[in-house]
Amino acid sequence: MNSKVKDYALRTLKSLILPICVYLFFALVTETGRFGTGKQMTVIARQAVQPILMSWALAFNMSIGMWDFSAGAVVYVASIAGGNLAVLTNTGLPGLIAFTVLAAVIMSTFTGVLYNVMKVPSMVLTIGLVMVYETLTYVVNSGNGVLIQNEITILARAPYCFIILGIMFVIIYVVYNYTSFGHDVRALGNGQLIARNAGLSPAKTKLKSFIFGGLFLGMSAVIYVSSKGKISPASGMETVTAIFDAMMGIFIGMFLSKYCNMPVGVAIGTFTMKMLTTGLVAVGLSTTVRDISQGVFLLIILIVANNQGLFEEIRVKKKRAQEANEKFVPQ
Repeated sequence: MNSKVKDYALRTLKSLILPICVYLFFALVTETGRFGTGKQMTVIARQAVQPILMSWALAFNMSIGMWDFSAGAVVYVASIAGGNLAVLTNTGLPGLIAFTVLAAVIMSTFTGVLYNVMKVPSMVLTIGLVMVYETLTYVVNSGNGVLIQNEITILARAPYCFIILGIMFVIIYVVYNYTSFGHDVRALGNGQLIARNAGLSPAKTKLKSFIFGGLFLGMSAVIYVSSKGKISPASGMETVTAIFDAMMGIFIGMFLSKYCNMPVGVAIGTFTMKMLTTGLVAVGLSTTVRDISQGVFLLIILIVANNQGLFEEIRVKKKRAQEANEKFVPQ
């Protein structure tokens, strides 16, 4: 077998070990039929589409050290605004997609401009914007939220949601790997000072990252409003919880990126978290215990990810010690 093919197969296997282990664990500990059937996995995959799109929306920002806690609020506002405009203009599904994506891109662009102008930490800025955007959910349509007709909710159903996911995957894969913008993002992620000294403009790249993320937040909003049908205004920073699954998927994706491409790793990580959540429900755990279990799972992943160099150093030392013993210790 060609060495490149063998290396690719090995890296693919390493990338899939985590979701396979999660699947096997819950398939073994739950009663037969409660987890892991083909129909159940299809449902999990369909439910994971919207969080994966949100993960891709946040992935570029997080890879260069920016946290966008307003993403969930952007999805809410875009869903309500896009859904109402589609109903008002009677443009159906095309109008829903166009208006929702446009609203998300506008808000993300506004966030990026504010970030560059105000020069405050992204976490501080976006937490403040959460409250602003949540207020907009009451302003749009006089606080009545949105209710869309059943015929334009088709994108939340299989196979259409998977088609959307595939199209968006091609977009982020090509942009991340084959464009100058993707190169700039990777360069900033590896070191902003070095990238700046090499002639890159962090401000421009970060603004582009927010705008590009807005496209994915818009499509995430389309899937979200299509799956819900009706969305009520949000308050009390409840939209922040919507991004936790996405962020946890990104953490896992960054850990897996050493074995596979970043967009692929993020998708695997987000799907794994969705499968973990479903498995914990199938086991019958309470909401509190599920949250604790997810936190512990993510903590283990982060510990392993941040100590890869230490683990490798220990492995090398053991190998050297073994070689020294074989060479110098009399048998």
